[in-house]
Amino acid sequence: MLAAQQKAAQKAAMASAMQAAPRVATGRSVVASRTMSMGGARPMNAPAVAQRAAVRRATRVLVSAIANGATAPVEKTSNPMNIVFVSAEVAPWSKTGGLGDVVGGLPIELAKRGHKVITIAPRYDQYSDCWDTSVVVNVDGESVRFFHAIKSGVHRVFIDHPWFLAKVWGKTGSKLYGNRSGSDYIDNHKRFTMFCKAAIESVRALPFGPGEDCVFVANDWHSALIPLIIKDVYQPRGQFKNAKVAYCIHNIAFQGRFWPESFKDMQLPQSTMSKLGFIDGYSKVFDEKNPLDDDEKPSDSWSGPFNKLNWMKAGILAADKVLTVSPNYASEIGSGPDKGVELDSIIRMAGGAEGIVNGMDVTEWNPKTDKYVPVKYDRNSVFEGKAAAKAALQAEAGLPVDPTAPLFGYIGRLEEQKGVDILLSALPKISNAQVIILGTGKAKYEQLVKSMATKNPNFKGVVKFSAPMAHQITAGADFILVPSRFEPCGLIQLHAMQYGTVPVVASTGGLVDTVKEGVTGFHMGAFDPDRLNPADADAVAATVSRAAQVFQTPKFREMVKNCISQDLSWAAPAKKWEAILEEVSRGCTAAPAKKASVPTPVQKQIPVRA
Repeated sequence: MLAAQQKAAQKAAMASAMQAAPRVATGRSVVASRTMSMGGARPMNAPAVAQRAAVRRATRVLVSAIANGATAPVEKTSNPMNIVFVSAEVAPWSKTGGLGDVVGGLPIELAKRGHKVITIAPRYDQYSDCWDTSVVVNVDGESVRFFHAIKSGVHRVFIDHPWFLAKVWGKTGSKLYGNRSGSDYIDNHKRFTMFCKAAIESVRALPFGPGEDCVFVANDWHSALIPLIIKDVYQPRGQFKNAKVAYCIHNIAFQGRFWPESFKDMQLPQSTMSKLGFIDGYSKVFDEKNPLDDDEKPSDSWSGPFNKLNWMKAGILAADKVLTVSPNYASEIGSGPDKGVELDSIIRMAGGAEGIVNGMDVTEWNPKTDKYVPVKYDRNSVFEGKAAAKAALQAEAGLPVDPTAPLFGYIGRLEEQKGVDILLSALPKISNAQVIILGTGKAKYEQLVKSMATKNPNFKGVVKFSAPMAHQITAGADFILVPSRFEPCGLIQLHAMQYGTVPVVASTGGLVDTVKEGVTGFHMGAFDPDRLNPADADAVAATVSRAAQVFQTPKFREMVKNCISQDLSWAAPAKKWEAILEEVSRGCTAAPAKKASVPTPVQKQIPVRA
């Protein structure tokens, strides 16, 4: 493998050197070099000497980079596609979770592979790096403009309308979907219907758009109308006849359920109701008028039936392909109503979902360049770098500065999905270890986290959003805790492994696909999805104890090396995405073999490196 990468490096270096070498001016003589070969060959001219020297220097740099874990030059596709991602979030412009990260990072890697890639998201703020295209379209009587930027080879398009900008930008301090979780904007059905329709029109209206020959990738409920509108509105009119739509589920818990009365505002044909219609047992739709209180949970008991619209259901049924963000999560959401949140039968009806593990941003999260890490490090200096980061973190958090104490970190929302209630219940059972928790969320959990230090000086809680502290915990902790009740893919454990921090995770969703027991981390088992079970708190405490016993042993050092030696970037997932989209859009016969060549992280052979 290394020899092949060295050849690729030499080829890349030669191309680079050819561009950088001095050029011979036409009609002018060139001074011959005094350098001669041992065999007395003719002298080389000065530009040739410089060119060969540049090749040697560039080759040494590239080969050294590869030996230290860098990837070889990206393989270019011979089958370029027009790929259009439609999403309510795109990092770094907008983000509430993993959705924004995916639509921020994956398109860049696909563009590197030679595809024309566009992302389309709402314009929530006055983005300084995006420019008005002056293109205006009419969507259901509303004038919609488009802003545009090109970043890292990807066209970033933003739908401009007051329904987005006036609700979210700095003057209001509001969030993308509502003022807080469980209190969605009352007009979200109108906002995101317009967004989906404008996104489809943009590929024809914008001068750099691909036109109707493209494959759309719709993401989560906010863009679930994309496949529905393409299949049930445009194609019956003879438009977008060759367009295909893949629909990606990032979190099946949020489905876009609305009362049937909202259908008139969506201005869709009556025929679409067959896909949108849904029956559930909940007497509420949680929005500004009927918010979900912090301590309230939707009732598990059936009190219906209640007729609803379900956007995610429509997206699943109308799409050419259903995807999600890890293979294990794909199995879970089709397995039953609990993990499928009442859409399991719809997923099975659609032929199931296919899972692709997410990659991560290895630019922002990189211990070799992280501005928040006191001593930069890589896999060759991981133990020295992490020792410095740990001491700095302990001092910053007010923990005893003790290199022999195993330090466990938690970074995430303080709410039930992330299992923070399970973790807090387990803390009294944890001894001989330090624990630091960083996050914000429900008021009752924030108060419990703030009071941690009063009960044990080895426990600290930081209740705020802090990017510096998140990086410091990721680098300085020995272990990262991810006790989620469900986790479609998860990024925290990927970030941790990138820094040589060993994950201790619940056995659910993408955590199963990314953390290998005893090799790159520890598994705590699956937790009760609905209630706090004392057995789950016992499992957390027992697994923390098991990990603490391994700490400072040769086995722990091996696990740290295994974690940091992986390639967790978007390079491999993008190849699998490419194969699936080729299969969807063009029926590519080579797609199954290409997909099979991309294993999930737990299936990969960890590189053996000194």
